Amino acid sequence: MGDAISSLLFQPPPPTRLKESKVIWLTNSYGKRIPAFFIECPKDNTGRGLRSPLPGEQRGGSHSDGYGQYHQQQQQAPATPQIRTPKELEAASSAHGRNALSRVPTILYSHANAEDLGNIYPWCKFLSKMLGVNIFAYDYTGYGLATDQGDPSEEYCFADISTAYTYLTQTLLIPPTSILLYGRSLGSGPSCFLASRTAEEGHAVGGLILHAPFMSVYRIVIESGCTLPGDRFPNVDFAPSIRSPVLLIHGTKDSIVPFNHSERLLETVIEPYRADPLFIKGMGHNNVHASVRPLFIEKLRKYLDRHILPQVEENARMMGVGGKSGVGNKGGTMHLESSTGNRNKLARLVR
Repeated sequence: MGDAISSLLFQPPPPTRLKESKVIWLTNSYGKRIPAFFIECPKDNTGRGLRSPLPGEQRGGSHSDGYGQYHQQQQQAPATPQIRTPKELEAASSAHGRNALSRVPTILYSHANAEDLGNIYPWCKFLSKMLGVNIFAYDYTGYGLATDQGDPSEEYCFADISTAYTYLTQTLLIPPTSILLYGRSLGSGPSCFLASRTAEEGHAVGGLILHAPFMSVYRIVIESGCTLPGDRFPNVDFAPSIRSPVLLIHGTKDSIVPFNHSERLLETVIEPYRADPLFIKGMGHNNVHASVRPLFIEKLRKYLDRHILPQVEENARMMGVGGKSGVGNKGGTMHLESSTGNRNKLARLVR
């Protein structure tokens, strides 16, 4: 049954192409080669990320909480985010130390089911431009340019995100607290896994965004009351161990993953780490339509300003020029000490 579930759960689209020179190739713990890309946001002269204004928003404005000035005080129009080659990234890291890439948050993006790197690139570039963050996205084994690496599986997905995270922290020297996990639908599975694992290891990531997530795969079809043998991506079991601010985003008209999955997941995250969720009335499962994008971006900015950017700024102060930083979250932006303990619908899933 396991193979049958995987064949229904994973629905890779026809592969799309990226410029080869921009692809970062990673090898996971199973020896599978997966592609990734890194989008770097425009920065001001202090190294902080710049945000493009929303429609009707005046450039140079600031948020009332004080952290909004992190991006908005600049008057110049931000340049376009740029996809970086492996050589460019490694040169920046070796030349400037951790300060080069850790002065702004880096989103580690895990895409949905019927997607790959080629077709999520415009969305990732949009997020980088509007949020003033770097984006690192990767393909799962069996998707996109990795279709020749075997069939997708839960185990490979966990290995893939772990490899991507290791590249960020060990090759690019980005501290865990400057890394923000973003999992959309299927991507919520590997994202919850990594957020839980890093917390249990005592080095929690800076934050976690779950966009149209599910409690577990079986629970999309039937509420079992517990995780059954053979179930996949038991996010509801990982959630209590997470020690990073968690933002949940879901449309109330989602016909693929019921809206109540996010409500239930929010209840399982321990209270100090629950950020105010974004439940969008009338929105379905796929895409963030143009009509709700201003609301969507404004919510993500507030989440960053309140929960992520203060820790990133603290990292920068601790590191200094060419300095080093510890890697523990220490409760990070939620002002808590870190903890090492505690712990036919399937065919359309997560498209």
